Amino acid sequence: YLATGAGTGTKMNIPGEDSPGVLDALSFLRQANGGEKVAIGQRVAVIGGGNSAMDAARVALRLGAKEVSIVYRRSRAEMPAAAEEIEETEHEGIKLITLAAPTRVLTENGRITGIQNIKMELGAPDASGRRRPVPIEGSEYIMGVDNVIMAIGQAVDRSNLPLSEARRVG
Repeated sequence: YLATGAGTGTKMNIPGEDSPGVLDALSFLRQANGGEKVAIGQRVAVIGGGNSAMDAARVALRLGAKEVSIVYRRSRAEMPAAAEEIEETEHEGIKLITLAAPTRVLTENGRITGIQNIKMELGAPDASGRRRPVPIEGSEYIMGVDNVIMAIGQAVDRSNLPLSEARRVG
């Protein structure tokens, strides 16, 4: 039995997410907690609504970001983060932008200048039991940021597993 854990951040598959300055929350938190120097801009957007998103936003603020926002595609009530984590995050001055989802990361001369978001509305419940976010056509807007931290989920890094695809279980 080999239990590697889910230690790799997942991506949104949007244009620009591979740009320098887009970080995954797990790597960002691992570096910051390990004492490594983490370069962070003045305006940071954290994408996601779980405890990792709250942690990443608070750490970005502590590392010197002046403006930190959490962008989440559902409402505050559907956020999977613990209620006390959300409250503490807001208490520290981090802005929650709900019912919005990034559609692209904007860059200029190799640097992030912002993200384009689209407003969302809640539709019928999905498999998780939470109401499914539905994009509102024509509601895109630009949010100026220097860094984007993706905190939308975790996956297993299978590249280091010695088994062939045919022999993998799960």
